[in-house]
Formats: sequence, structure tokens, C-alpha cells
Amino acid sequence: MMRAAVFTEYRRLVALDVLRGLAILGTLLTNIAIFASIDREEQVTSMANTVIRACLDLVTDGKFIGLLTIMFGIGLEIQRQSAIRKGLPWPGTYPIRAGLLILDGVLNFIFIFEFDVLMGYGLTALVIAAVTARSPRAQKIWMYAALAVHVVLMAAISVVGYVHRDELKDDTIGVLAEYDHSSYWGDVLFRLQHVLLMRLEIPFILLMGAALYLVGVHLYRAGIFAPEGARLRRIIMCLSFGVGLPVDWAIRLTGAHEMVAAFTRYVTSAGVSIGLLAAVAAFYARRDRLGLLGRAMSDVGRMALTCYLAQNLIAAFVFYDYGLGMAKVIRGPWLELYTLVIYVLIAALLVTASRLWLRFHARGPVELVWHWSYNSLAGRYTRWGEGKAQTSTGAAAKP
Repeated sequence: MMRAAVFTEYRRLVALDVLRGLAILGTLLTNIAIFASIDREEQVTSMANTVIRACLDLVTDGKFIGLLTIMFGIGLEIQRQSAIRKGLPWPGTYPIRAGLLILDGVLNFIFIFEFDVLMGYGLTALVIAAVTARSPRAQKIWMYAALAVHVVLMAAISVVGYVHRDELKDDTIGVLAEYDHSSYWGDVLFRLQHVLLMRLEIPFILLMGAALYLVGVHLYRAGIFAPEGARLRRIIMCLSFGVGLPVDWAIRLTGAHEMVAAFTRYVTSAGVSIGLLAAVAAFYARRDRLGLLGRAMSDVGRMALTCYLAQNLIAAFVFYDYGLGMAKVIRGPWLELYTLVIYVLIAALLVTASRLWLRFHARGPVELVWHWSYNSLAGRYTRWGEGKAQTSTGAAAKP
């Protein structure tokens, strides 16, 4: 039986929506270079491109994907506590939620963008939902074990990747030469034909996800968003920004990043993500007013799934040849600057569209479909379970 200590008083927390929005728009800022740099062998090297790309990597690489992962872990814990309070079993129907997330990821990968994270998050959620059904002590053991395995494997993968970097680069470039984005359906077919190559990040997401999901679970239980959690937030920010951030930037600025690319992207950056979470939580711990920037982030956060899919779809249309073809138009010594301008325009479009939609609806369009699908499937599963129980009871009652 779960102890009372694993429950947290819940109310609608403005920081949650702000953090989701920040993670979504930050993920776009991280990924937009992928859309803009489709001609990988014909990129123009310039001081402006080099400096802007280096600065963006310092700020974005791994930070927002880590934050997004933690937010999914917090969301899972909120669902768990809600189910327990209602007297419902856990994980109960939660695997249906995870299954829908996997389906969203599969559709996103096939029809929109090869670097989807939803598929990995859904698979991770299935595992962590089962873990959180165990005792609090067992959950902490799982968390520490997942963190240790994650750190060791990322270090090992970084070393192996660096040693074999030339052959890996040649193999990848050879395959991706056919991925020219001249045809939408050609891209879809290419992703299906090379699904294993393009889903190589899934194991990384699973490893990082298992650890950061559980970190999110325990931070939420510990009161990271509560006014009383000030000491916890200070400790996290001191460790994250005082140790994690300097280490991450030192590795990148000294040129060692190429040797330990997976380690910085999935380990040191994740440490910075936790500090970012604590900083936003601290800012809104005693505030209910969002402010202008907070309102923009919150609107995107309330439509996080819609905006995640939409930003990939919009970016593909803007940059690829089957759309506006801007990747070739902006190619040159100012590529990174033009890419940033396009990012700001796409982000502004997402913020504006979210604000307008939420004036008339409580959820985003994809969230509405997702909510209806979950309720329908969960209802059928519950009725099936009740019918099965009644049948078993009736059979047992027969003489």
C-alpha cells in the first residue's frame, strides 16, 4: 500500500504550462537547424554561421529535450496521484495513454519528421508506470540505477562514436544523400525504408527517459512547485547552474564536445534542464499572474502536443523543396541568422494560434482528439473488465 508521503497537493500550476511551452519552443529552436541544413555537403562556412551555431548549441543542445522529458515524468506522477485519490488501480488504464503517445509518435515519424520523441516517451511511460506502482523505496532504487546506467552508457557510446566517427559519418552521408526533400511522399517512403537508421535515437531517449521520468516524479512529490519547496529549488539551482552548466559549457568550449557528444547532449545538458525547471518553478511559486512572456509560453504549453506536431509540419513546409524551399534560398554565410528569423516567425505563429484557439476551447485540437480517444478506449476497457468480473463471479456462484 502506498504511503501518504508520496502524494502532493495538486492545483492548476501555472509553472507547469509555462515549462511545457518553454520545452516545446526550445525543442523547435534545437531542431530548426535540421530543417534548414538539408544540403549537408554544400553548407557555406563563415564566421557568422560558426559563431551563431556555437552559441545556439551552448544554449539549446540537449537542454530542452531534457526539460521536455522531465515534464512528461511529472505528468505521469500527476496522473498516478489522481488515480490513487479516486480509488482507481494504478497503472490501470494509463497504458492506453502511453499507447496513444506511441501512436502519435509513429504518425509524426512517418508523415512529418524523422526525429520524433513521442514514440520513445510512450515506450518509456509504459515502463515507468509499472515502476511507480511499486514501493517508494523500490522506485528510488530504480531511479538511481537508471541514472547510473544512463551516465555510464552515454560515456561509453560517446567514446565509441568518436573512435569510429569517420566511418559512421561516411555511411550516414551516403544514405542521407537520397533524402533530398524534393517530394513529400518521397520523404515518407524514405523514412519507412530506413526506419532503423532514423530511429537510432530511440535507445538514447529510453535511457535518458527512464532516469528523467523518475527524477520528474520525485521532484514533484518533493514539492518542487510548492511555496514550501524553496530550499529544494535553491539546492537544485546551485548544483545545476553552479556545477552542471559550467561543466557542460567547458566541455563544449574546449573542443572536447566532439569526443563526448552523446555525454554532453544526454547527461550534462540534462543536469542543466533540472536547474531550468527549478528556476521557473521558483519564479511562479508565489505568483498566479503569468506576465506577457509567461502567457505566451503557457498558451503553447496548454496545446503542447498540437504545437509539437504543428511546428514540425510548418518547418518542413517552410524549408523543404516540396514546400517553400527556404533552405536553399537562405543558404550562404548568413544561414544561421536567417534560420533564427524564421524560427521567431514560426514561434510567433504558434503563440498567436494557441492564444486564439484557447479563447474558444479548453484544449488544443490534437488534445481534443487525444482526450476523446482515451476516454473511448478507457471506457471500453473498463466495461470489458467489469463484464469479465461479473462472468467469473457468476461462474463461481453456480453449484
